[in-house]
Amino acid sequence: MAKQQETLSSVHNALRILRVFTYENPEMGISELSAHLGLAKSTVFRLLRTLSEDHLVEKNKKSQKYHLGLAALELGFAVYHEMELRKVSLPLLERLTKSLRKVVHMGVYDNGEVVYICKLTPDDHLGTITQIGRRVPFHCTSVGKVLLAHQSESEISRLLRNRLTAHTNKTITDPDRLRSCMADVHKKGYAVSHDELKAGVSSVSVPVNNDNGEVIAAISAAGSTAHFYDSQIQRYIRELKTCSRIITERLGMQG
Repeated sequence: MAKQQETLSSVHNALRILRVFTYENPEMGISELSAHLGLAKSTVFRLLRTLSEDHLVEKNKKSQKYHLGLAALELGFAVYHEMELRKVSLPLLERLTKSLRKVVHMGVYDNGEVVYICKLTPDDHLGTITQIGRRVPFHCTSVGKVLLAHQSESEISRLLRNRLTAHTNKTITDPDRLRSCMADVHKKGYAVSHDELKAGVSSVSVPVNNDNGEVIAAISAAGSTAHFYDSQIQRYIRELKTCSRIITERLGMQG
């Protein structure tokens, strides 16, 4: 228990160090940080060394002071772009929800899982198992299939080496079948999931690109499998792709 508290204290103090650096005070030395945070110099030095190893802080060789590193910048941009993505997408997804009368999700990829950053439901919707911030598997959702299909070959191979959980008797757990699904996503520009995460629930998803053509998210329409017959699916795809294209255009205008 004491060891756990010590670890948590170290994490807390490392975060305190990161938060000290501001636009007005971009660099600080060990003595300054020690005085500002009320920590021993030895503790500050140890924490800075750990943060440096992960490139969260860097040392200015001339001044011998520390400043935020590139990894901190990457984290900040990840949050910024996700906030911008939500801000730009939300009114368009609201319009899509009203038009399709289906649950609409927007998800992003994170280390082999899908994180839903938006979820909108029609007025007469009775509820689903998803929620904002929830992580879902990549292999049994249409959003996950789209996002996985646009990862690197090494990332796809890494994930498919792991045992895949069957959530229903329709869940695809065979790596070769999933690779075939990835090829279909690239060919058709969308993915479909029928009863793979939850019996009776289907979804269709398309990618969302930034203005450089990179896939940064996916949007989907989900609902009762009874409503996902071929002609309806094609309608959902058309409207999803239109929404995705407009999101990309507006993200480019923001930049």
